[in-house]
Parts: sequence; C-alpha cells; structure tokens
Amino acid sequence: MHPSHTTEDAIIHIVPWKDPLVEEHGYAIDDPYIEMFWLPILGPTATWLVRRLAGGLQQQPEGYTVDMTDLARGIGVNYAPGRHNPFARALSRCTMFGAAQQIAVQPHRTIAVRSVLPQLPARHLSRLPHPLRIAHHDWVHMGTSPISESEPSAFSNA
Repeated sequence: MHPSHTTEDAIIHIVPWKDPLVEEHGYAIDDPYIEMFWLPILGPTATWLVRRLAGGLQQQPEGYTVDMTDLARGIGVNYAPGRHNPFARALSRCTMFGAAQQIAVQPHRTIAVRSVLPQLPARHLSRLPHPLRIAHHDWVHMGTSPISESEPSAFSNA
C-alpha cells in the first residue's frame, strides 16, 4: 500500500493521556530515565514509538490523526494490517506496559498516550539486569543519575 493511498484502517487518532499524579511525579518521555530503565521493559521500537507519539502531542496538544504506515516508516519499521508486524507489536507493548491505552475503536481507533511515564513498578524492576537495578535504586533513593550531567551522553541525543 502506498502511503498516499491509505485506508481508514491505517489511521489512528492520538490524544493525551491525562494523569496528574504521574505527570507530577513521573519522568518526561525524553528524560534519560526512560531510556535507562523503561527501554529494557518496553523494547527499543516501542520506546521510539511512544516518544514519537508524545512528540506529536507537543505540536498538537489536543490530539492529532496519523497514518500508521507513515508513522511506522518514520521509526524504521513496517506496518501491515494485523497484529503480526513490528509496528503492531510495538503499539501492543506500549499499551501492555501502560505507556498508551486504546480508548476507542469507532469512528477511528483512538490511542491515549502518556508524555510522562511513572517510576518503573517493582514487578518490572525485577526484570532488569542487576547493574540496572542498582542504578535505579541510586537514581530514585539518592537522587543521583548514573549519567553525569557534565558529560555528553548518547542518551541526550535519543
């Protein structure tokens, strides 16, 4: 399917997921915390996807409509109708782990997206490698980031 000839099935509407508690105490989607601790849980494609979706909400805070084919190509994966493609799996992971939620199917599939993610829940912390669990403890309890603010980092360019 050529991106300029999309079907209604390939269109999704993105709206903000308002959660004052998470927005007050969580981490912005472009914060190094997301890449350090959420990325191993969400996976790289889902992390890029939620960042891209939240970035669109910075430009259009009330929401926007996007073609999934174009969105998928924009993050380096393919989109095809169905659940068995990299884009669909990434979107599924975003909803499975609470970075997004489907709130409507008609007239368009509508996805609410967080622009701030909460601190990683304990059940997910246990899935992190031991060094990352230690880094997370230090980050949260001692207020120290494993990334020095004086050093350039690969995280700052994500």
